[in-house]
Amino acid sequence: MNGVPGDNAVSGTEVVERSEMDYDALLINGHPVHIAPARLADLGRVRLFYQYLSNASTYYRFFGIRRAIPERELLNIVDPHVEEHVTLLATIQGELAGIGEFIVDPSKEEAEVAFAVADDHHHEGIATLLLEALVVIARRRNIRRLTAVTLRDNADMLLVFRTVGLRESTVLDEDGIVHVTFDLLADDELQQRSTERRLHAMHEATPSID
Repeated sequence: MNGVPGDNAVSGTEVVERSEMDYDALLINGHPVHIAPARLADLGRVRLFYQYLSNASTYYRFFGIRRAIPERELLNIVDPHVEEHVTLLATIQGELAGIGEFIVDPSKEEAEVAFAVADDHHHEGIATLLLEALVVIARRRNIRRLTAVTLRDNADMLLVFRTVGLRESTVLDEDGIVHVTFDLLADDELQQRSTERRLHAMHEATPSID
């Protein structure tokens, strides 16, 4: 596990999460990606990531255009000591390509997830990989439900939610916002779908022999 100054102050649960969630995976195109928890050392990378995100991607993430994220908000994203805010980063060849996070409700039984993917890495399965990993962490913390809100025309994110393999329910409100709930206690197909995605990625990564 990579360490940063002050890491020895995190809880035992956080240490386990950070070590187990630091791993390499394959995108659906067969290219490698590294998934890891955010650290304070990632502050600059996260800041630049949001600065260069397109207006459309920024709007889908925040329901508005934000060219700069307040420093306090950025710190909450990357600080491992903020236990109620869990953030995972997807990195491709040293470039930050995606951010997945959840914020735990005061009840400790529910957490809201959100994702942002760099514009040149859409449709590669990054959000799905991040969601899979966040589910593992949420279940380890005995969180019963994950929730998400997205716009009804955000087809890419809605597709991720429908196909990841979790038991899902959705509600569309009068403002065109889709409220999604994942029941983490229900039987689901997450492991099966994850295995299928991994096998597909391995096939794409294997050079064809003519």
